[in-house]
Amino acid sequence: MRLKTIRRLRVATAVLLAIFIFLFACDLLFVCAALTVDRTARVTPSYEKIDLEPILEKPRAEWSDDDFAVLSRQTGILLREAFDGLEADEIRAFQDAFFFEGDVEHEEVAAGLVYHDILIDPADGRTFYAPIVALEPGDVLISSTSHLFGWRHGHAALVLTYERLLQSAVIGTNSSISNFVDGNGIGWFTSASNFMVLRLKGADADARRAIAEEAEKDLVGVPYHFTAGIFTPKDQGTSPTDTYCSHLVWQAFKNAGYDLDADGGPCCTPRDIANSSHLEVVQTYGFDIDKGW
Repeated sequence: MRLKTIRRLRVATAVLLAIFIFLFACDLLFVCAALTVDRTARVTPSYEKIDLEPILEKPRAEWSDDDFAVLSRQTGILLREAFDGLEADEIRAFQDAFFFEGDVEHEEVAAGLVYHDILIDPADGRTFYAPIVALEPGDVLISSTSHLFGWRHGHAALVLTYERLLQSAVIGTNSSISNFVDGNGIGWFTSASNFMVLRLKGADADARRAIAEEAEKDLVGVPYHFTAGIFTPKDQGTSPTDTYCSHLVWQAFKNAGYDLDADGGPCCTPRDIANSSHLEVVQTYGFDIDKGW
């Protein structure tokens, strides 16, 4: 009887020890994931912020290539035309935001599993919104700030007009159009700790607008499923049955003859789109300006 009791105690002790080790490992995993997420939430320039007045005082027609290179590395605006229409004070605002560090806060998106990183101004505790270049129909917005257990899967959206985005946001929803004032509209990106504005290379404004118009006609109301391309075809043409954020953007351009998937795999992630050879960076914010994502 005594031996049986001892055996039971040993078994119970072993079970409790296994549970403890499992919980400790899970806790360690969550801590490591959180540290990884925090380290990659935002990249600020490794170089100094400088005085732009000597350049801004010049007439725009006299800006040299070197002047533009300086402005780009000080503001994150990488396409020269994107400076058109910006006043000197607006360019300074881009510079201030580009070097702004702020505090990163993880905002819950879905059931305590998916989070989105936003920037908080420590001076007043409010959400910080970065300036964004003038968006054009057919532009693509990318951010790495959505994450799950340390994995930065990111988010992507297609610009229909400056104030309207087409996106597939989260499980349980259908792809839809977000207005500027919606919580998941443009402000979702400008309050994020990082984002990029991407534009199709070698295509004029009319061609890019046509892609946005066709996407609005064909790709609204598609159910969100992250398995699109795995259990269903990746290319579903103009009548897709399932999609997710970056797949929706990929499908819009695929229907126009452009494959934005940088690695050509069954899934197209936001990072794949960010590295597509068909796109150029108009503005980068919170990413390494040399390495991108």
